[in-house]
Amino acid sequence: MPSGAMTLLEATKDSTNRLKRGVVATLIQESPILEMIPFTPFEGNAIEIEVEVSLPEPQFRAVNETYSRSYGTNTKRFFGVAILGGEVFVDTYILKVHSNRANAKAKQYRKFSKAMSRTFDKYFFDGTGTAKDFKGVNALIDEGLGVKLEAASGTVGDLSLDLLDDAFDAMRTQSPDVILLNRVLRRKITTLARNLSGQFPLIDMTTDTFGRQVTMYNDVPLRIIGDDREGNAILDFDEGGINGGSLYLVSWGEDENVFGLSGLGGSFDVRDFGEIEAAPGHLGRVEWYPGIAIANPYSIVRIANIKDPAAA
Repeated sequence: MPSGAMTLLEATKDSTNRLKRGVVATLIQESPILEMIPFTPFEGNAIEIEVEVSLPEPQFRAVNETYSRSYGTNTKRFFGVAILGGEVFVDTYILKVHSNRANAKAKQYRKFSKAMSRTFDKYFFDGTGTAKDFKGVNALIDEGLGVKLEAASGTVGDLSLDLLDDAFDAMRTQSPDVILLNRVLRRKITTLARNLSGQFPLIDMTTDTFGRQVTMYNDVPLRIIGDDREGNAILDFDEGGINGGSLYLVSWGEDENVFGLSGLGGSFDVRDFGEIEAAPGHLGRVEWYPGIAIANPYSIVRIANIKDPAAA
């Protein structure tokens, strides 16, 4: 991966490995997060980032007076990466009965890439960093690296446009680049916005990297987070034991906001070893070292304890 923060798609444009480009293309097609988030490559498995804590104090002074010295302060945070990947095995029988061997093998890599993107999305939110995974945004927000609002305290509450305004305001001078949510809450927001009478339009449309239509609220794309690899909703109404759900306002940006980490210099390995002696099949391997960092505590806002609009 080239130096400097860039999306996965940008990082692999100059790759001569067609299989790798195909894997990355499938990853970002399946994941709106991987489509948008910039990744910073670095050597090793953890990186130190300074997060702003306070600003210096500007002062007025009279003639012949001096200024009192003041300093802005930062705190150092360490963010780590995990090892994410797996092996792709294609039975020789499948390759023999298909007229196009390359297409038959590519289908298996696409399936693995789809599962890998859904795994990344799940741990982007729920990763703990205490096992083999990386620390996700929920854990980082709970550590003070983000803002958490609640639709209701200790129970669930309805999502409203006023609550969304509170979330926008909680980002201070930041503007969200995206709202990450499930399909149900996307419909709830569009319904609320369309039912406003006598107001300027809050709903519009844009397109993603692949030309697919994306709904926008207040000029911010609403990107749907789908299912994990087992078919379960990643952002479901099952949080906190109260059947609540969450949505997230996120501002992307290297060293400033929310961004991804890619360890070992941004390494993203896709290897096809061909037929192996130990079994009647062809073996391949995909391996990557991702993580998440938040450099500005006002660059991500989570609205939690949202009631399922379909619930009684």
